[in-house]
Amino acid sequence: MTSLLKKLLAWGCITLWGSLFTACSTIDDNAADCESDFHIEYEVRLKTNLQTELQTELRNRFEDNVANLLQDSLKNIFSEFAHDIDLSFFNTNVHKLTYYVHRQMEAEQAVYTLELPVSEYNHLALANIDKEKEVDMSRGDIPSVYYLRQEKGDTIYGHSTGLFSARKRLNVEFGKSQTFEVLLSMVNCANILVVKTNGVEYKDMQVACRGFADGFYVADSVYTHNEHPVLRDYRVTKPPVEREVFYAVSFPSYDTAEEAQTDTRDDSETARLRSIWQMYVNVTMPDNTITRTTLYIDEPLSAGQIKVVYALLKDDGSVYSPNVEIGTSVEFNWREGLGPNPGI
Repeated sequence: MTSLLKKLLAWGCITLWGSLFTACSTIDDNAADCESDFHIEYEVRLKTNLQTELQTELRNRFEDNVANLLQDSLKNIFSEFAHDIDLSFFNTNVHKLTYYVHRQMEAEQAVYTLELPVSEYNHLALANIDKEKEVDMSRGDIPSVYYLRQEKGDTIYGHSTGLFSARKRLNVEFGKSQTFEVLLSMVNCANILVVKTNGVEYKDMQVACRGFADGFYVADSVYTHNEHPVLRDYRVTKPPVEREVFYAVSFPSYDTAEEAQTDTRDDSETARLRSIWQMYVNVTMPDNTITRTTLYIDEPLSAGQIKVVYALLKDDGSVYSPNVEIGTSVEFNWREGLGPNPGI
């Protein structure tokens, strides 16, 4: 086994192999009419702050059980692994789709054979599209229409797996052995809420979040904010005693509060003007009233990253974070449909 192959297998790469082949019968044939096999090596690269966030926000607070629980819950999302792969090649001479292949993988590496006419191509690659049911993909004959769109709805669930994409210019040449390397990078992220309940009596707790992109143009690597969906957080099963743990996986947030202002039209003016995205925590009390707490986060959440918000539950059903950078507003006797706040 070559040192390159050993390295790729250790990385968990997706590898597409071939050997040089030409469809021309003589050297007088037009090279543009020839086809060549080549190698194209796909590496699923995950750059994440998962371990740093778990250490800083949880393990340093002696919340090792919660950190371990979250690490296990997110292992299939923040993973260098492709369930399926979608490959498109657009000939730059005619600006049209020339070749498309979609394969189920369920592995860290796979071997395919690919041949294309000698030309220059814009190549787009996506991983885990089949696995993710909350995101739809639009595709066509030109790169600019390749678009990932979050499922529509006022309140929807977040993603269930990591999504990866890549784009690369390829020049397939005649009579030449070639190898291309393509790095697949994560396009979604996750936010986490951990609430220490401190023995407070309550009937139920529900969490949602808002302020994240609703779509992604693959060719340009640009996120869109056309809709403003509220994402219902997943509740982690079997939480530790006196801990409630929730998470949502989504496209990233805006980079700044100024960009996000038009997307946060509710709650207190001061808090919303400085926040980029928000968490909504509904706590149903023993008398069936609901206390709604809104947490305002002014730190952007980027692709491949996670943000852990650690909070404590008070006797009145409100929650607060020890992090002084996180703003809070509370509404008692909250009922859906009253006021501008989204429901859960």
